[in-house]
Amino acid sequence: MKVKKLFMVGCILLIGLINLPLLNAANNRLEIVQKAKQYLFKTSEGDVVGSLRQEIVEEDLVNGKITIELTLNNAKNSEIVYVFNKSNSETLIDNFKSLTEDIFTETGTEYNKISSILVSEQLIVKPFSQTITEAAKGVEEIGQETVGDGATLNDAIESALSSFSSSCENKIIVIADETNGATDLTSQITADVSDVTIIYYTSTAETIENVINVDNIEDLNAAFQGTLIPTKTGTAITMPVATYIVENFDISLVDNPTNAVLDEDTKAIQWNVGDVKPNQVEKIRYSLNLKSVVDDSIIGLDLTINEAPIIVFNGNTVQNTAANQCSPIIKILNETIENPKTGVANYIVFGAVLLAVGSVTYLVSRKKVQSL
Repeated sequence: MKVKKLFMVGCILLIGLINLPLLNAANNRLEIVQKAKQYLFKTSEGDVVGSLRQEIVEEDLVNGKITIELTLNNAKNSEIVYVFNKSNSETLIDNFKSLTEDIFTETGTEYNKISSILVSEQLIVKPFSQTITEAAKGVEEIGQETVGDGATLNDAIESALSSFSSSCENKIIVIADETNGATDLTSQITADVSDVTIIYYTSTAETIENVINVDNIEDLNAAFQGTLIPTKTGTAITMPVATYIVENFDISLVDNPTNAVLDEDTKAIQWNVGDVKPNQVEKIRYSLNLKSVVDDSIIGLDLTINEAPIIVFNGNTVQNTAANQCSPIIKILNETIENPKTGVANYIVFGAVLLAVGSVTYLVSRKKVQSL
């Protein structure tokens, strides 16, 4: 009787083990619906003063893992054209070489490009450069050219307008003239410069409505800096994570940034960025790892990872719930696939079945021996 019971137990065990491969074949995986999303900071006049972006930068979708990069961007892509209007004296050229070095040193080369044009018998155009050496070389070569009549200031403006790239966010034309004032120069321009910042560098400073006019290189540099996104002070960002993400994923910060923490209860990201200068970009990363047991009700749905961020800077708090939460979108899928994780699951099950069969056989044989 006991032998029969042992045999039945062994059979049940065998049936359970044989069905294990079917259980292991059900695997939750991820799908990326929207890889990145950006939120723009805007003034009441509509000017962009920064952006907050999230992007999935690493992915292991079969195993339910993704890494998201959170970027605070206080930079603009700036393209600057120096227009030397029949002026290229040694002093003027030296000043603009110094200006070029200051621009790249203070605000970096990643977001700035500089070119030069001389108005002479014809236009002499130097291409955009993104290094101090190349941009300064272009200015120096302008200084070696002969000045003459023929081309016009408006020709140079139109040439500059056509040279700006479509991705440029900050178009600047600096007109350097050692003879004419800003009023006279303005009268020579008929091209549409409505989406361009014009800065005059002349021998006398004039006050003209909607015109930037300076008479020294320090003020010219300050005028350029004024076209950039200004410094943000006391910047702090709270990025709330959606409840269903908290419940179904393990969340962790990557590389343990010193200025960011995860709230233990809500898992919201608290990022204390601090002061952010013009053309400064700050980044942190965090990861999501799908839990082994997932809420069936959210499988197959588009899941927005974050709720609306709360942003504090310059003593102001901003939360735009219409910004689509500045969040990538993912989907959890439940699929049947063979050997979902490492491909060794079947071998483990097969070994377990053999062990179970051997154990039952041994127990039955031993019982028979004992009954003799």
